[in-house]
Amino acid sequence: MKYIVVHAGRRDDYQVALALAEENSLQFLVTDFYTPFDTNFLGSILKFLPVSMQRKLAKRYKMGLSSNLVRISYLSMFYEVVFLFSKSSKYSALKDKALGNLAKRLSVQYQMPILSMNTYAKYAFQNNPVSPKVLFQFHPHTTFVKNILNEEIKINPISKKSLLQEYEFSVSDLVLENLTQEIHLAEHIICASTITAVSLQKEGISKDIIKVIPYGVDTTLYPYKKRDVLTTDSTFKVVFIGSLNQRKGITYLLEALESIPNVELNIVTRGIFDINLLKKYRVKVNLYKNIPHVEMVSILHSSHCFVLPSLIEGFGQVILEAMATGIPIIASENTIAPDIIKDGENGFVVPVRNVIKIKEKIELLVKNPELIGIVGNKGYQTSVELSWQIFRTNIVNHLKQIAK
Repeated sequence: MKYIVVHAGRRDDYQVALALAEENSLQFLVTDFYTPFDTNFLGSILKFLPVSMQRKLAKRYKMGLSSNLVRISYLSMFYEVVFLFSKSSKYSALKDKALGNLAKRLSVQYQMPILSMNTYAKYAFQNNPVSPKVLFQFHPHTTFVKNILNEEIKINPISKKSLLQEYEFSVSDLVLENLTQEIHLAEHIICASTITAVSLQKEGISKDIIKVIPYGVDTTLYPYKKRDVLTTDSTFKVVFIGSLNQRKGITYLLEALESIPNVELNIVTRGIFDINLLKKYRVKVNLYKNIPHVEMVSILHSSHCFVLPSLIEGFGQVILEAMATGIPIIASENTIAPDIIKDGENGFVVPVRNVIKIKEKIELLVKNPELIGIVGNKGYQTSVELSWQIFRTNIVNHLKQIAK
C-alpha cells in the first residue's frame, strides 16, 4: 500500500517520507517547498548559486527522496510569505489548511491513504472516504502542554515571560478545535514518545490505536568520545542544551547545582532567551548562544553529564544526540527518557520539578566518577540501537501491520 505524506518544512529531516520512498510505498509528499537538486535542468542551475544559498536550499532536500514524488502547495507558500510579513497566526493556520486540502484532493484522486503530521490532518481526513487515516502526532496535545505551562507560571512567576512566548499560548480557539478534531478523525496514531501518547489519551483517544515509535539519531553528527577519568580536584561540568526558557526546567537545574561544590554549568542555547531565569542563582555559568554545531559537540565531549529537566517535550531529540557522544544523561519523565532509559543503567530519569532528585543524580556521578564512563557508554549503545534507519524500518513495519 502506498501513502500520501503531508507536512510543512523538513519535519524530522523527511524521515517518514523517506521510509516510505525506500519501500516504494510513497505516492507523494505534500509540502510547502522542496529543492529539486536531483533534476537535470533545475539541479544544474542551482549549482551556480552562491555556496551559502546552496547550503540553505540543501536543508529542503533529502537524498533518496526524489523530487518527482513531491507535490508543492503553492497556496501554502503564499500564506507563509504573508505570515512572515504580517506575523498574524491566521495565515499560519491557512497554510496548514492549504496543505491538508491538497493532500485530500490527491488522496481522493489516486485513492491513496494519507499519513499526516499533526496540524494538517483535520483538513486531510475530514470528508475523505479513503482509509486508513494515519496521524503522526509529533507534539503533545496543545491543551495538555498549556495546562502544564500554566501550572508552572503559578508555581514560578518569574517563568511567565518566557513561557508566554511558547506556541501553545498563541493558538486561537479555532486552531485548538482543529487540533482536537484531527486526533478524533484519525484511525491510527503514531507518536514518538509515551508522554505524547498520554496527552492524547487525556483527550479521550484509545491507547489501542496509538503506536509509540521513537525517533532516531545520526551518530556521525554526534561522534562518541570516551570520557577522561575525573579527578577529585577537577571541576565537574554539567551541560544543558536548549532554549533559555522555563519550559526546559532550567531553574530547577540551577537550584540543584547551587549546593554542589566545584561545579559549573555550560548552557548552549538559541531561540527563546530569558536571562532573568539565571540571575538569582549562585552557580558558575558559561553561556554559549547560537554557536556552530562543531563547538556544541566539543562542549558535550568536555562535559561530565547532560541534564534536560524539561516540563514537557514531545520527544527531546537533544537527549539522543547527547547520548551518542557518550555523556551520561539526566532527563525528566516528561520527555522520551522513560521510553529509552533504564534509570541508573544507561542514564537517569527524574520527576518533573524535582530539585532533590536532580541534585541526587548529579552528586552520584560526582562522588562516583567511574560511573561517568559506565553510564555514558551504555547510553551510547542505546543511541546506536536507535538510528534513523531503525526508525524508518519501524514506521514501515507498523504501516504494514495496519494494512493487514
